[in-house]
Amino acid sequence: MNGTTKSKGIGIAAAGLLTALLIVAAIAPAMGAVEDAADGNGTRDTVNLGSLSSDGKGEEATATCVGDVTVPAGHNTFCVSWDNVNDKAFDGIGATYRVNVWDAVGDVHTATKSVNQAGSGTLCVSFNSQGAGDAQYEIYCDTHTLFNIVDSDNCVAELEYT
Repeated sequence: MNGTTKSKGIGIAAAGLLTALLIVAAIAPAMGAVEDAADGNGTRDTVNLGSLSSDGKGEEATATCVGDVTVPAGHNTFCVSWDNVNDKAFDGIGATYRVNVWDAVGDVHTATKSVNQAGSGTLCVSFNSQGAGDAQYEIYCDTHTLFNIVDSDNCVAELEYT
Protein backbone atom coordinates (compact mmCIF):
# COMPACT_ATOMS: atom_id res chain seq x y z
CA MET A 1 0.00 0.00 0.00
CA ASN A 2 1.43 3.36 -0.91
CA GLY A 3 1.22 6.53 1.25
CA THR A 4 -1.69 8.01 -0.75
CA THR A 5 -3.95 4.98 -0.26
CA LYS A 6 -3.10 4.81 3.44
CA SER A 7 -3.95 8.50 4.01
CA LYS A 8 -7.26 8.11 2.10
CA GLY A 9 -8.21 5.22 4.42
CA ILE A 10 -7.39 7.28 7.50
CA GLY A 11 -9.30 10.24 6.05
CA ILE A 12 -12.43 8.08 5.46
CA ALA A 13 -12.20 6.62 8.96
CA ALA A 14 -11.78 10.11 10.47
CA ALA A 15 -14.76 11.40 8.47
CA GLY A 16 -16.87 8.45 9.71
CA LEU A 17 -15.85 9.09 13.31
CA LEU A 18 -16.56 12.82 12.95
CA THR A 19 -20.02 12.06 11.50
CA ALA A 20 -20.80 9.71 14.40
CA LEU A 21 -19.70 12.33 16.94
CA LEU A 22 -21.83 15.01 15.25
CA ILE A 23 -24.89 12.72 15.37
CA VAL A 24 -24.35 11.96 19.07
CA ALA A 25 -23.79 15.66 19.81
CA ALA A 26 -27.04 16.54 18.06
CA ILE A 27 -29.11 13.81 19.76
CA ALA A 28 -27.75 14.09 23.33
CA PRO A 29 -28.88 17.69 24.00
CA ALA A 30 -32.27 16.98 22.45
CA MET A 31 -32.76 14.01 24.78
CA GLY A 32 -31.86 16.18 27.77
CA ALA A 33 -34.16 18.94 26.54
CA VAL A 34 -37.14 16.57 26.48
CA GLU A 35 -36.65 15.86 30.18
CA ASP A 36 -36.50 19.55 31.12
CA ALA A 37 -38.56 21.13 28.34
CA ALA A 38 -41.48 22.35 30.44
CA ASP A 39 -39.95 23.43 33.72
CA GLY A 40 -36.18 23.18 33.85
CA ASN A 41 -36.14 20.54 36.59
CA GLY A 42 -37.89 17.54 35.04
CA THR A 43 -40.86 17.51 37.43
CA ARG A 44 -43.83 15.61 36.03
CA ASP A 45 -46.62 14.99 38.53
CA THR A 46 -50.24 14.01 37.84
CA VAL A 47 -52.50 15.09 40.67
CA ASN A 48 -56.08 13.96 41.32
CA LEU A 49 -58.15 16.93 42.51
CA GLY A 50 -61.48 15.13 43.00
CA SER A 51 -64.57 14.00 41.14
CA LEU A 52 -67.61 15.45 39.41
CA SER A 53 -70.90 13.61 38.96
CA SER A 54 -74.23 14.46 37.41
CA ASP A 55 -77.60 12.79 37.06
CA GLY A 56 -79.79 14.54 34.52
CA LYS A 57 -82.92 12.58 35.28
CA GLY A 58 -82.49 12.99 39.03
CA GLU A 59 -81.44 16.62 38.55
CA GLU A 60 -78.34 16.28 40.72
CA ALA A 61 -74.81 17.62 40.28
CA THR A 62 -71.97 17.03 42.75
CA ALA A 63 -68.37 18.25 42.99
CA THR A 64 -66.05 16.60 45.53
CA CYS A 65 -62.53 17.95 46.16
CA VAL A 66 -59.72 15.90 47.67
CA GLY A 67 -58.83 18.84 49.93
CA ASP A 68 -55.70 20.95 50.11
CA VAL A 69 -52.89 19.79 47.79
CA THR A 70 -49.11 20.32 47.81
CA VAL A 71 -47.10 19.64 44.64
CA PRO A 72 -43.57 20.38 43.49
CA ALA A 73 -43.11 23.60 41.54
CA GLY A 74 -42.78 23.12 37.82
CA HIS A 75 -44.83 21.26 35.26
CA ASN A 76 -47.78 19.29 36.67
CA THR A 77 -51.01 17.79 35.37
CA PHE A 78 -54.18 18.23 37.45
CA CYS A 79 -57.13 15.91 36.79
CA VAL A 80 -60.69 15.30 37.95
CA SER A 81 -62.85 12.32 37.09
CA TRP A 82 -66.36 12.94 35.79
CA ASP A 83 -69.43 10.72 35.52
CA ASN A 84 -72.78 11.47 33.88
CA VAL A 85 -75.72 9.05 34.37
CA ASN A 86 -79.34 8.79 33.22
CA ASP A 87 -78.74 10.77 30.05
CA LYS A 88 -79.59 9.36 26.62
CA ALA A 89 -78.40 10.85 23.36
CA PHE A 90 -80.73 13.59 22.04
CA ASP A 91 -82.96 13.57 25.16
CA GLY A 92 -82.42 17.27 25.95
CA ILE A 93 -80.39 16.48 29.09
CA GLY A 94 -76.68 17.29 29.32
CA ALA A 95 -73.87 18.18 31.69
CA THR A 96 -70.85 20.47 31.85
CA TYR A 97 -67.68 19.83 33.88
CA ARG A 98 -64.95 22.35 34.66
CA VAL A 99 -61.61 22.45 36.47
CA ASN A 100 -59.78 25.73 37.20
CA VAL A 101 -56.25 25.63 38.59
CA TRP A 102 -54.24 28.74 39.41
CA ASP A 103 -50.46 28.87 39.08
CA ALA A 104 -48.10 30.57 41.53
CA VAL A 105 -48.35 33.95 39.77
CA GLY A 106 -52.16 33.99 39.76
CA ASP A 107 -52.96 32.92 36.19
CA VAL A 108 -55.87 30.48 35.86
CA HIS A 109 -55.68 27.36 33.68
CA THR A 110 -59.04 25.85 32.75
CA ALA A 111 -60.40 22.70 31.14
CA THR A 112 -64.09 22.22 30.34
CA LYS A 113 -66.06 19.25 29.02
CA SER A 114 -69.71 19.26 27.90
CA VAL A 115 -71.61 16.02 27.29
CA ASN A 116 -75.07 15.19 26.00
CA GLN A 117 -75.30 11.54 26.99
CA ALA A 118 -74.24 9.21 29.78
CA GLY A 119 -70.54 8.54 30.09
CA SER A 120 -67.47 9.04 32.22
CA GLY A 121 -63.90 10.17 31.82
CA THR A 122 -61.12 12.38 33.07
CA LEU A 123 -60.69 16.11 32.63
CA CYS A 124 -57.11 17.43 32.95
CA VAL A 125 -55.15 20.65 32.72
CA SER A 126 -51.32 20.75 32.44
CA PHE A 127 -49.00 23.72 32.88
CA ASN A 128 -45.84 25.04 34.52
CA SER A 129 -46.56 26.58 37.95
CA GLN A 130 -44.24 29.55 37.23
CA GLY A 131 -42.40 28.96 40.50
CA ALA A 132 -43.27 28.15 44.10
CA GLY A 133 -46.08 29.72 46.08
CA ASP A 134 -49.69 29.50 47.21
CA ALA A 135 -52.62 29.09 44.83
CA GLN A 136 -55.96 27.29 44.67
CA TYR A 137 -58.10 25.07 42.50
CA GLU A 138 -61.83 24.88 41.82
CA ILE A 139 -63.97 22.11 40.34
CA TYR A 140 -67.58 22.49 39.25
CA CYS A 141 -70.30 20.76 37.24
CA ASP A 142 -73.92 21.20 36.26
CA THR A 143 -76.67 19.13 34.72
CA HIS A 144 -79.22 20.75 32.50
CA THR A 145 -82.44 20.04 30.67
CA LEU A 146 -84.17 22.24 28.15
CA PHE A 147 -85.82 24.20 30.97
CA ASN A 148 -83.69 23.73 34.09
CA ILE A 149 -80.05 23.96 35.21
CA VAL A 150 -78.84 22.32 38.43
CA ASP A 151 -75.38 23.47 39.57
CA SER A 152 -73.04 21.69 41.93
CA ASP A 153 -71.41 23.67 44.69
CA ASN A 154 -68.08 25.10 43.57
CA CYS A 155 -65.54 22.94 45.36
CA VAL A 156 -62.53 25.16 46.11
CA ALA A 157 -59.35 24.12 47.95
CA GLU A 158 -55.82 25.39 48.54
CA LEU A 159 -52.89 24.44 46.31
CA GLU A 160 -49.25 24.96 47.26
CA TYR A 161 -46.30 24.73 44.89
CA THR A 162 -43.08 23.90 46.80
